Amino acid sequence: MDPNNPIHELLVRVEDLIDALEVRGIASEIFLGLCKELEECLKLLPTEEILQKEADDDMRSRFMVLVERIKRLENFAGAQSGIMSSLSTYIDNPDK
Repeated sequence: MDPNNPIHELLVRVEDLIDALEVRGIASEIFLGLCKELEECLKLLPTEEILQKEADDDMRSRFMVLVERIKRLENFAGAQSGIMSSLSTYIDNPDK
């Protein structure tokens, strides 16, 4: 894969953002900012081009790994959100 290819550069940026999001204990504001930046990068990725048969195998493989990492990140974020919602119930109503 050509490192000067704009798709390659976007994949690297997405990988870096996911790496940063996978760090546990980061502040929610930073997490939200990273999520927004990740979303913007994902909008720019030409997924159809990456998934075509003619596309570079390495690029397609990296993309599929990123999809799996994003799924795990979504599951983690959903679980964290659920925990926070449960805790909010107790904070709002300490008699429970």
